[in-house]
Order: sequence, then structure tokens, then C-alpha cells
Amino acid sequence: MKGLWHRLLPALLLALCCLAPAAAAAPLVVTQAEAVQGRWDDDVPPVDGWQPVSIPDVWAKRWPDYNGVVWYRLQWDQADANAPVGLLMEYLVMAGSVYVNGTLLHRDPHLTPPLSRAWNTPRYWLIAPPLLQAGRNTVLFRVAGAAAHQAGLGPLTLGPPAEVGPLYRHERLMRYDLQLISLTLCGNIVLFFGILWLMRHQDTVYGWFALTEAFWLLVGLNQVATSPWPFQSNDDWHALNAMAILGFAGCFAVFIWRFSGQRHPRLERALWIAVALGVLWLVGVPTHWLYPSRALLMVLSAAIVWTVCIMFMVTGWRSRQTDQRILAVCVSTFVITSAHDVLTFLRVLDSNIYYTSMTAHILMVGMALVLAWRFVNSLRRIEGFNLELQASVDAARSELASTLRRQHTLEVANARLSERVNLARDLHDGLGGALVGGIAAIEHEPEKASAPALLGLLKGMRDDLRLIVDSSAAHDGQGQPLAQLLVPLRHRFTTLLENSGIEVRWQLAGLDSLQLRPAQGLDVLRFLQEALTNVLKHSQSRSVEVGVVHDAAGLRVSVLDHGVGLPAGLAGEARDGVGLSSMRARAARLGGQLEVASQPGQTRVVLQVPLAAAPTA
Repeated sequence: MKGLWHRLLPALLLALCCLAPAAAAAPLVVTQAEAVQGRWDDDVPPVDGWQPVSIPDVWAKRWPDYNGVVWYRLQWDQADANAPVGLLMEYLVMAGSVYVNGTLLHRDPHLTPPLSRAWNTPRYWLIAPPLLQAGRNTVLFRVAGAAAHQAGLGPLTLGPPAEVGPLYRHERLMRYDLQLISLTLCGNIVLFFGILWLMRHQDTVYGWFALTEAFWLLVGLNQVATSPWPFQSNDDWHALNAMAILGFAGCFAVFIWRFSGQRHPRLERALWIAVALGVLWLVGVPTHWLYPSRALLMVLSAAIVWTVCIMFMVTGWRSRQTDQRILAVCVSTFVITSAHDVLTFLRVLDSNIYYTSMTAHILMVGMALVLAWRFVNSLRRIEGFNLELQASVDAARSELASTLRRQHTLEVANARLSERVNLARDLHDGLGGALVGGIAAIEHEPEKASAPALLGLLKGMRDDLRLIVDSSAAHDGQGQPLAQLLVPLRHRFTTLLENSGIEVRWQLAGLDSLQLRPAQGLDVLRFLQEALTNVLKHSQSRSVEVGVVHDAAGLRVSVLDHGVGLPAGLAGEARDGVGLSSMRARAARLGGQLEVASQPGQTRVVLQVPLAAAPTA
């Protein structure tokens, strides 16, 4: 048994070794290479002058102010020429070409100014067996650039495709895909909030946010643009990028102030003056001053943004408002990543990846969510206001209906009261006057109070009553001519006055064509009746002159007696008796004027009504 195990154990170990996969070779991260300066028109590197360099390499550290072509040479030993090799180049600044064992593997479109902008584009090549050779293999990188662009060669990785391929996809995601997604999102935000601001100009925060994102879109294009188009030089492109950063800083500051409800007119004016001066400087600055100026303006722009962000984070967190706290968190992320990028740009950090563009969408999404949240809250408040307004309208409508009902009730009561007052006046001026006249006639000459006289008095009272009934039943109808209405009144009062020893003279003119409504006719008769009754009762006059004249000036009714006159002051409105008060009310109802003039020996009562005379045939 023991011998059997001794024979089987080595066989099992051998089988396991055969079944186990061969250990994959680890990719080679290149840290050393050789470099030499070349000329713009050379397709092959110089033979001499090569010197060792570290990878990644920025040649400005070694050859300051050198603008042109630098060749990099990488050599490695390939044990198996049939095993493909993956080559990852994270970037080169600005443009270049790649050769493997003398064969051109890649070439950027523009290798002379204006150069292609391949500075942020990772590249991966699968070097197939025909390009490989057993033993020593050589890769040449021809890099064209300028010292101000931080020209050089980025990190290189060489190894099995299965190991290098995922590294390339990761590098592609970090350097290009996320930048492109961020810019796409930024463009959509610019479009959405720009349209929102166009529809609501009063909400300036939306406009400033859209403008901020528009400038950031220009800044972010520097990460993905591979051509200097539309400019003829890379310097113009970098000047535009610096201007966009300045514009972004200014708009970002104003947006944060508007968002937090702050107004700083002098500070904003100074800010825009500084931005304008920076733009003018970039337009006219000499080329050799462009890149130091760009670095300085970038630091100043970052300082502005950081200052505003820190102030906002402090005030936003203290405000205890949810939206401002959310935005404060987003702003803090932007501050951290932008600080990293500025240090990277200034070569303080040994990195070539800029994170602001990739993390800016966090700030953009946060701002968009907060602004959208504010917009939704505004809509909710508007909807609530509409409900409150509808409730207020319903309450006002109910109160108005109640008021109209009360007003209608009051109007009905006033109409009834007015009718009673008019009826009382009509009874006072009509039947009352007839009774007073009859009583005065009987008292003055009782021997003449015969049955015919009493019958005439009763008929006169019946006519007055009929006149009151007719006027009350047909206020708007057509009445009788005034001349016909005056006939019984003239006859009755002529008799009464003459029986009382008062001579009466009538003057009637222009009445044949004057036709009044029943109420108007009744008012004129009652006015005249009241005036004559007063003469009969109080004047002690022996004569009276009555005039009823209708001419171009209107209807004029006058009564003139030669009696004792009214007591002093009785003619004034404040001391009117029932009779004069009734005459004034009738004059007002007719739209006319009443004049009372009295003195010892004479009393004149005149009613002037603006009734137009009928046109003559």
C-alpha cells in the first residue's frame, strides 16, 4: 500500500501542474527610455545624442524653451516573437507618431504647427507577430510640441494584451469618455436653463446658471478637442481656454450670489472689470507671455471661485435651508477637485489627469436639482395661491350677493317709504287743499254752503283722488295735456278764491302742445294747488296773479299775491313748513328750481322747469 502511494503522488502532482494555467506575465510599466531632439521634417531619429530619460517625461525640465520634435526610444527583449504584445500610451503632448521596429504604427494628422491636440487621448496598439522579432525590439515615439505646452511623453505600459487592454479601457474612460459625458450633460443643462430664463427673465438665477455652464462647456472642450480648429495656432486655442475660465469664474460668482439672495453691486462691477482686463490682456499679449499669463489668470480665477465657494458653504450651512446645504456639499466637491487640477496644471502634483471636468457634473446636477426643486416649490406655491384666490373670490362673491340682497331690501323699503311720502303729500296738497278751501269758503260765507256748493266741493275732491290714482298707476305712461289738467283746478280755485273775496287773474300761454307724464302733471298741479291754498289760508290778500307759461325757457309756474307776506325767515329752506317743503320736493322731482320771495305786501312763488317747447309746425 505504501509503495502504491509513492507511485501515485508524483503522478498527481504532475497532472495538477499540467492542468493549472500558466502564470500570466505581468505588464511592464515603462519608467526609463531614451530621448533626443529632432527636426520638424525628419522621419527618422538622429543616430547620436540619445540620453536616458524617465517616463513620463516633460522635456521642458531638461530643455527649457525648446519647441520642436523629440524622439523617444523604448527597447525591450521579446522572448517569443509569436506572442502579441499590447502597448498602452496614456498621452503625448501635443502630436506625434509611433514606429515599431521601423514600421509606422500611428501618426497624428498634424505634426507641424498647428499641431494636433492629442495631449489627453490614450492610445493602445496590439503589436502583432509580423511586427515583432525575437530578441531586442524597438519602439520610437516622435513627439512634436512646445515647452509652454508641457510637451513630452506620458506613461507607457507594455505587456500581454489581456493585461494591457483593460488598462487602456480604464484610461480611456477616465480621460475621454467621462469628459465627453460631462460635456453632453453640461450642454443639456445650458439649453434647459437658458430656455427657462428666456421664458422668465425675472428669474436671473437661471440665466446666470446657464451662462456659467456655457463657459464651462468651453473650458471642458479643451479635454476632448483633438484639433485646434477653428484657430490657426495652438496659442489661440489656449488663449480662448483662458478667457473661458475667466468668464466662468465671473458668472459662477454672480450665480452663487444670486442663488443665495445676495447683491454686491460694487464687487460685481470690480469683478467684471477685472474679467474684461484679463480678456483684453489675453487678446494682445505677446506669445512668449501667453502661457505665464494663462497660468496667472487661472490661479486668479481659481481664487475667485474658491473664495465665493467657501463663503457660500459657510452661509449656506448656517442658513439651515435644505437647498443651500445640498448645493454647499456639491460646491465643496468642486473646490477639492479644482484645487487638485490647479496644482496639476502648475506641475506641483505629478499627474496628468484633471478631475474637475469629470466631477463638475456633480456640481451641475446638484445645481440643476436645487433649481428644479425651487421651481417646483414655486409652482406649488402658485397652485396654493390659486386655491386661496378661488376661496377668496367665492367668499367675496357670497358677501357681494348678501350685500345686494340687503341693498335690494333697502331699496324696496325706500321705495315703499317714498310712495307713502308721495301719497301723503298728494293727499295733503290735493284733498287737504280742497278740504281747506271748502272749509274756508263755508266759514267765510256759511249762507252759501248749499247742496250744489257742497256737491261741487265733493266732485273736486273726487277729481283729485282720481288724479292721484291715475298718477300712481301709470308713472311712465302718456298723460293728458297740461292745459286740460288745469281746467278743473282753475275752475275750483277761481271759485274758492272769489268766494273768499280774492280776485284772481290767470295767465296761460303755450300749454296746448305741452303734454306731461301723469306724475309730472300731478306734481305741477299739486305745486300750483299748494301755492293757491297758501294764498287762501295765509296771505290775507285781495288779489292773486297766477301764471303758467311754457316757452323756450321751459315751463314757468308763478303765483303772486299782495298779502301780508310770509313771516320773516320762513322762506328759507331751513325753516320750511310742510307746504313749502312739499313744493321744494316736487320742484326737485321735476328737475326744476323753486324761488320764494316774500315781503310785506307781496309774496311770489315761482317754479321754473326746463321743459323744452314743442317745435312749431
